Amino acid sequence: MQLQYISTRDQASIPVYWHCAQNSRGTLLLQPALGIQAKLYNELAKGLAEAGYGTAVIEQRGHGLSSFSPGYSCNYSFAETLDFDIPAVMQWLETEVPDVPRFIGGHSLGGHLSTVYTGMHPEDIHGVVHLACAFPYMNDYPAREQRMLRLLCALIPLCAIIPGYYPGHLLGFGERESISMMKQWRHWAKTGRFDFDNRKGLAEAVEAFSGPVISVAFEQDHFSNSAALERALSPFCHSSVDKVTLGEAEQGSYLGHTAWAKSPQGVVTAVSQWLDKAL
Repeated sequence: MQLQYISTRDQASIPVYWHCAQNSRGTLLLQPALGIQAKLYNELAKGLAEAGYGTAVIEQRGHGLSSFSPGYSCNYSFAETLDFDIPAVMQWLETEVPDVPRFIGGHSLGGHLSTVYTGMHPEDIHGVVHLACAFPYMNDYPAREQRMLRLLCALIPLCAIIPGYYPGHLLGFGERESISMMKQWRHWAKTGRFDFDNRKGLAEAVEAFSGPVISVAFEQDHFSNSAALERALSPFCHSSVDKVTLGEAEQGSYLGHTAWAKSPQGVVTAVSQWLDKAL
């Protein structure tokens, strides 16, 4: 594993855990879930690299090795990820491993951003990987989860006043996050649409993409259900979509929304087999 710092057009430096594969048959850019540090996915990335797919795990702004710290004077959003961070890493991958298929994917929020990016650049992406990727639209969830989502949506605008960032570490959902980003997530939760701010037609743009998609779900994931998983996949109306649910037989006791990443052997098998088929 190599740690790279990749410069973006907005003068940021994005940490990336790079797991190189010998004679790589393709590359995968992997994005974390909300509030999760990139290092959690190193075992997954290592396994995929050993299977022949160089995997780059991108650090979210404000987490892990990132130099950003959300607050009044540091207020980034989905736009920086989509317009600066992902393109910079994609360009680096093209230089590092030229002339191979490019896959993009992520865990939860990372999967949603991968979907949007694919609609923005359908010609550059060969396939998309969703891991525990369920859209946060509140009406897709049972009453208990709905109440939690409604409470978070009510609190997010107040956090813009004090303390100037979203304190997810205190609320039990996410970590310290940028207010602008969480307002965009709030819009998703309230509307069920991928659009945010003045960016419209983001889901419709994915219709231009016809490559393969895999959605890996996990038993004991309380942040997911069939309706939310389907909504996350709904933009891929011209793609072949493989849906896999992993349980104890594949993952042992490492299940749920995040614990799977600590021992991801079942995920490595499912995703690497799908990658082989997708080439």
